[in-house]
Amino acid sequence: MSASHAGSHKRRKATRVRTGAVTPRQSSSFSPPESTDAVWHQLSDLGTAPSKATFTPVGPFPFMRLPAELRVHIYRMALQSDDPLILHLPRLAERLEDELRTTTIDMRIARTIERNSRPSPVFDGRMIYINAALLRSSSLVYKEARQVLYADNEFILSLASGIHTLSALHQRSRSLIKSVRLTIPSHHDILDGFADLVRLGLRYCWGLKKFTIILQSLLPDDRVMSGATSVYANAFHILRWLPQGCKVVLQGNVSAVVKRVVADEGRLQEQLDETSYLKRQHQMPERH
Repeated sequence: MSASHAGSHKRRKATRVRTGAVTPRQSSSFSPPESTDAVWHQLSDLGTAPSKATFTPVGPFPFMRLPAELRVHIYRMALQSDDPLILHLPRLAERLEDELRTTTIDMRIARTIERNSRPSPVFDGRMIYINAALLRSSSLVYKEARQVLYADNEFILSLASGIHTLSALHQRSRSLIKSVRLTIPSHHDILDGFADLVRLGLRYCWGLKKFTIILQSLLPDDRVMSGATSVYANAFHILRWLPQGCKVVLQGNVSAVVKRVVADEGRLQEQLDETSYLKRQHQMPERH
């Protein structure tokens, strides 16, 4: 081999070595793999992979395929409140008056909970929001979630609208209510609205377990320090119309005579059997 030919061969070999070397710029880039899974794998390694769900068509969520325990947990997150809920269905005249200002839940049963109603002197003014729209998703969801809505919440009733509100509920819904709170602003309301609410409204809440009564004012006898039992205290004998097993809790300005009447009614609840208790409801209570 001549010297000139050997030199030319070495130059070509060196050129091949130089052109075949991988530079740093070439090492930082890569060609897209042919496999889609390989793309996701490499992007995941770099920490820049977008969610695959963004590229997957999403249909209706199979909610009813969830375990029953999980569905009940979701119902409680949407419908259960730690604070009492105002249960108030305005009459027709009130609905027309508040049509532009009031938003009610547009459904046959849950509409009785008015979320944005005007505060009443009887209520404390706190508006508690729950997501009752869940009940409208299907009839099966409604049947399951209704139990949570009525049984797991405490409701505030008004003397002005309590009878109308409870009568608008289906008997199945009334029977699920377990806890009710009522405020009596003055002793006049004991004779006017309290007795009717118990006899015509709460009487049909067959599952009622707790009835909290808040008395905001003293009875007339208490102001003059009289020990005689007043007609207002005797009015609490109407509690005999409550479902058997319902516990009455008194709060506020409670006089001794009212406590005694309520205690007597509670004692008879425990002592009488079901037949005797129902028969006693139609008897005139004795005056002490």
